[in-house]
Amino acid sequence: MRARDRLLKTFEYDILFFPVKKQKDYDEVRRALNERGAEGWEVITAEAGDYGYTTFLKRETGTMKAASE
Repeated sequence: MRARDRLLKTFEYDILFFPVKKQKDYDEVRRALNERGAEGWEVITAEAGDYGYTTFLKRETGTMKAASE
């Protein structure tokens, strides 16, 4: 199969911000991420900031795209 004939998976991305001020706030983070995981989303990375956590997520779109030459 030639490179230009290959099909590539495609993804969509999302960014979530969680303000975390108290220990109980982590329960909300877990709940939200588990909910998104059940929808097929996967956390790529998470970054801690002064006011909470920013998470970057991705999931397959279910469509394929032809590879560029």
